[in-house]
Amino acid sequence: MKKSFGIYIIFILITVWFVGQVLYPSSRNLTHGFGAYYSAARLLRTGQLSGSIYDPAYFRTITLEDSHQQVDDIYNANPPTTSLMFWPLSFFSIEVARVIWIVANALMLWGGIAFLVWTFGDRPIPVTYFALLSLGMLFQPAIQNIRLGQAYLFIFLLLAITTVAFERREAKWGGLSLAMALLLKTVGWAILPLLGWQRRWRYLAWTLGITGIILLLTLPLFPLSIWQAYLRLLAEVNQSPQVCVTAYQTTRSLLCHTLVFHKTWNPSPLIHLPWLARWLYLVLALITLILSFHLSRQNQTAAFISLIAWGVVFGPLGEQYHHSLMLIPIAWLILRWHAGKLPGRTEKWGIGIAILLYIYPFHIGHPQFQDGWWALLAYPRVYSAWLILLAIYSPLLQHLYARLLHR
Repeated sequence: MKKSFGIYIIFILITVWFVGQVLYPSSRNLTHGFGAYYSAARLLRTGQLSGSIYDPAYFRTITLEDSHQQVDDIYNANPPTTSLMFWPLSFFSIEVARVIWIVANALMLWGGIAFLVWTFGDRPIPVTYFALLSLGMLFQPAIQNIRLGQAYLFIFLLLAITTVAFERREAKWGGLSLAMALLLKTVGWAILPLLGWQRRWRYLAWTLGITGIILLLTLPLFPLSIWQAYLRLLAEVNQSPQVCVTAYQTTRSLLCHTLVFHKTWNPSPLIHLPWLARWLYLVLALITLILSFHLSRQNQTAAFISLIAWGVVFGPLGEQYHHSLMLIPIAWLILRWHAGKLPGRTEKWGIGIAILLYIYPFHIGHPQFQDGWWALLAYPRVYSAWLILLAIYSPLLQHLYARLLHR
């Protein structure tokens, strides 16, 4: 009882801090990220959306006008369908839309964690929920998402529903939420082949069916010319040396920043071996993908959740707020820990270190962390995500190691 009382007190204190230091100031500031979403949605509502949204000069003038000269932004590598996400908010002024979106972000954070606790948690559920919610409110990627008015807590909620539906074999709701994540942010695509591997045909059919229907219904809004402009930009961004900067908290950026020289974006790598960066990235991505598929023989849900983490670790692009999605595998691991299903100390230490790295407010863009060996300190979110991914793989790795010993 005393332990539960302490958790409630901690939860109240963190909630007061979260509302006063994160939600309230975020609701009053216009930022890039939010500005891009709002402007794209307004163009969609007024019938002005075209391939020009991928022209940085054009789109910056639009975001400056909508934000009363406070924010300029580019639409970047978002699919055209991302504009659907903010379409309801485009009927309001940008200031009112900002307040609504910040409040919605908090509700989506709390709701996503509630779904996970309800499905995977043991009794007492209230104590477990408030403990995990406290972690969510301290989670730096989620805080960064709220401060920038980004969309990844919405994607977190969708993938939390997707995960719950997978566990409960509710293919219709799982297919709907996964289809929305795919359409709005191209997130979760690696899950599709796993569904086929596990013979979850109804889940896969619902996902692909809903995705296809929405694409067909929205063709008048997003003609092929817009999709062609998007695909061209996506190819350009994926080849850009800009992915080497430490703002991108991905394995690809870490390898690029340490092993690829570029006079503008990365003048001080450890060594210039671009072929090694490319091959390490491909080999690591392939090995871990194979592990995820192999893991499904032991635990299908673990394999499913590992691919959510895999998508963050190996995403071609991904800033700090993208790691909001890591709350799903972290919550799942903690709930298994609480239920006594994590037997090894190594996994527990790894999870604990990962959580500490995720809740500490590192200054990733600090100038001291941009050059040479110091740059290795600029990727705490990458290390956290790797620790979580390895914790999910741990039972499989132990099994494979035991088989090697007995040969």
